[in-house]
Amino acid sequence: MNNRAWGSVASSKHFTYKAEAKRPWSSTSILELLEETRQEFEKLMGPGPDIVIQVEDRICEPNNYGARAEINRQIYSLREHFREIKIICELPTDYGYTEPERDLAYHFFVHELFHCWIGGAVSKPYEPIVEAITQYMTSWMLVHLGWCSEDLFVRERADWQEIVDTENSSYTIIAGYKLLFDQMYTDDAEYLFAFCKDLAGCFHEQRNQEEIDILPVLEHYLETAFESD
Repeated sequence: MNNRAWGSVASSKHFTYKAEAKRPWSSTSILELLEETRQEFEKLMGPGPDIVIQVEDRICEPNNYGARAEINRQIYSLREHFREIKIICELPTDYGYTEPERDLAYHFFVHELFHCWIGGAVSKPYEPIVEAITQYMTSWMLVHLGWCSEDLFVRERADWQEIVDTENSSYTIIAGYKLLFDQMYTDDAEYLFAFCKDLAGCFHEQRNQEEIDILPVLEHYLETAFESD
């Protein structure tokens, strides 16, 4: 039983947004963000789930914020139809009043939405690639749509490079792939978008499998960059 007291509830065509605390952003702005990004993801990767996605903005302990998707049935599993998808973003009560905090909050919402196209079980060696492309395309979309400034990428590129240079972080592999995807975008943006589309196609076509085989797509697009890992 859910005893949460929602401070605000708002709905749009594809989403219901519930906020547990007063936020610096409005419920309508989050719905606008989600609807805009869904539309853009569909342009890149095809139709998304044809249901109303529940989005919950919850209070959590300070310095313990995060985001997760709570899905009654795995997005890509034994049945073709989505039954329910719930995106949960957990943030402290007073979170979002600085630009970096706001950017990260927006990133949480859009990141989990991207996983509706590219998500589900893959072989463990490929998990960092799926997470890296999700993180990269989330940031790209936020800048592309004007929800975050170009400074977001400037900050993130510096962070990725520092992690790669350190070489002992658990995020080294993910950071390395994000730098790779950034270079792919610089060299040929349409090639990166085609990579996203074909990955999404793998997950869509293989919903009846417990583990999605994305190796052919990785070998095609990442070539020696993937083989050398």
